Amino acid sequence: MKKILTLFCLFFLFACNNKQSKIKVLGEKIVITKTAKGEEMYDTISAQAPQFCLFSHKGGEICSRQLNNKIYIVDFFFTHCPSICVAMKKNLLRVHDKFGENSGVEIVSISIDPVRDSVSVLNSYAQKLGVDNTNWNFFTGNKDSIYALAENFLALASEDSNSPGGFIHDGNFILVDSAGKIRGYYDGTDSKSVDILINDIGLLQTEKK
Repeated sequence: MKKILTLFCLFFLFACNNKQSKIKVLGEKIVITKTAKGEEMYDTISAQAPQFCLFSHKGGEICSRQLNNKIYIVDFFFTHCPSICVAMKKNLLRVHDKFGENSGVEIVSISIDPVRDSVSVLNSYAQKLGVDNTNWNFFTGNKDSIYALAENFLALASEDSNSPGGFIHDGNFILVDSAGKIRGYYDGTDSKSVDILINDIGLLQTEKK
């Protein structure tokens, strides 16, 4: 229930945020201590997006630190998903087509069924989607680590025998800026929400300059 309330608050912030030209940074504030001229001082910084190291469909391990200075979009899915994943990937293809591999924009799709979604399965999936450049990675890895990562991203992801395909997950696209801050949550099944995401990516590119 606490997570649902937290997500609601984030979506509320996001809804208000899209009336502005500057995108808010989402997440808890962290108080840190500094020492300057012998005096202890306090500063407040925004929380970073969670870190990860996962295996790409292209082969080899990729860590989030390799995305430093890049804008990226995170989603959680599984390849045999019979429901919302179809719409999600259709909309992510729009983002993929809009921002070429030299744009500094990356897409991070993380499977919540790593038992079946091996590197080779993800590679075949990417080929079927027509993803042939380097700015979109499909990831697999340790199941417990992936579920912990989803929780830290405030994303819903779990096994559920009563759900289509045996898993339940939300359809959100999570936007992370080049400084590693979460800037928005978008409904990946809704084309209008994805229009806002595309616009906000453009704003972050301008902000980065």
